[in-house]
Amino acid sequence: MTLVVDTKVHVLRDHPLAAGGSLPPLDAPPYAPGAIDMAGRHVRSRGPSVLVGAAVGCLVGAMTSLGAGAGTSAGAATGLLVSEIRVHEVGDAPSARARVQDSGPTEHVRVMEYNVHGGMGGPGQFLATPGRLDHLAATIRRERPDIVLLQELDHFATRSNYTDTLKQLAQRLAPTGAVMTPAIEKVNGRREGTGILTFSGFDITDARGLRIGDAMGDTALRRFRAASDAYAGMVSGRVHRSWVPFGGVIEYQPRVATDALVRTPSGREIRVLSGHFSPPHHGIDEQRRQVDPIAAAAGTWSGPTIMGADFNVRDGSPEFQREHQIFASVGLVEATAGAPANSDRIYASAHFGRTDARKVLPSSGEVQASDHAPVVVDLLLEAGHSGFERGDAPPGVPDGASTPRPS
Repeated sequence: MTLVVDTKVHVLRDHPLAAGGSLPPLDAPPYAPGAIDMAGRHVRSRGPSVLVGAAVGCLVGAMTSLGAGAGTSAGAATGLLVSEIRVHEVGDAPSARARVQDSGPTEHVRVMEYNVHGGMGGPGQFLATPGRLDHLAATIRRERPDIVLLQELDHFATRSNYTDTLKQLAQRLAPTGAVMTPAIEKVNGRREGTGILTFSGFDITDARGLRIGDAMGDTALRRFRAASDAYAGMVSGRVHRSWVPFGGVIEYQPRVATDALVRTPSGREIRVLSGHFSPPHHGIDEQRRQVDPIAAAAGTWSGPTIMGADFNVRDGSPEFQREHQIFASVGLVEATAGAPANSDRIYASAHFGRTDARKVLPSSGEVQASDHAPVVVDLLLEAGHSGFERGDAPPGVPDGASTPRPS
């Protein structure tokens, strides 16, 4: 599926996007949500208020002359009105193109890449309890990052007890910027996606989601079959049987990268992307489908760029080698090279020098805050350093790995 641009991003009332420049335009169609996506949005944004309003209205109506039926209707209507006020999404991003500001003082930028597993804790854990969220926030705070690239942010998911992971982290960490872009909207209101937090005077001035659809399509029938087999497999497994109605349909799994413009304390602009990609499976070359178009989108900007993701491929694999070629073709090199082997990596443009790339492991006896360990690197945004032109492969990268330079 072709990359599509989603300008409906999830921001928090207390952390709106800052005034400033906007991202470069992309030659890509806008995201058009389907019926399932729209139903999920209504369930998530309006369902809880309507249900609470209906319950309160029913109780009040039953105790007064209004009656339970009329009270329920009035309460539901009131809940719907309240939900309209509480919606936290913003509309289309500004259309003006951001300037590229390469001049300025040398600035230190500490970047963390972290798959936070919905705030549910370590491997195999479910439910985002206050204690687990506190531990997750403490893990981030301890490293004192300026920019955090996040994956598996949950919002209204049953597995993480309907927690808004971005909101919970923001309440604990007080960032200067916070944004999430969903990869999927389910009919029950659940969504999951990637996001970015900024601190220490770094602000997010623009953001959008770069969506890549599921390899098998995004039709309602495809999604129904995949969901039916997933739930049937889970239930039948609990009773020691193995039965799925459609023969084991591949999980429905679209992907997304958060694409944001970040302003540094000195006013320079950095394009920052946070992605989450699938490994090859069932003969599907997910890297070519997902990573290639995101890298090409990054190549439309000639200014300072940081790209981090959970790539779901390990160091040294053929996919890992090709990943480096893909990003080298648009002027990005791995900034976390030398850190312990991981599927989470950070790439940066030649505007940056790098030091001290590391994987942050829990201390002896400490419980993991997620099923991934964060990766951190210290970058130096150098004064007046523009790097080589995007589209020109640096030395050692085959010419065939290059993409055409944007016109």
